[in-house]
Amino acid sequence: MKINIKGQETKDLKINSSSVKDVLQELDINSTEVVVKKDGIIIHEDHILNNEDEITVIKVVFGG
Repeated sequence: MKINIKGQETKDLKINSSSVKDVLQELDINSTEVVVKKDGIIIHEDHILNNEDEITVIKVVFGG
């Protein structure tokens, strides 16, 4: 699976069938601090991903 992390290089990760949350944990990324998109659509952390998928991880900016 290809993982595009905005502001960083693209990573390749071998998975069988994992949730977005599991993939983020594998990459040591807090799921409450990012939005994940697949095919241009935001997906939930319970969404199941396969090795052929490509996702984009976008860090959410907090502030006031």
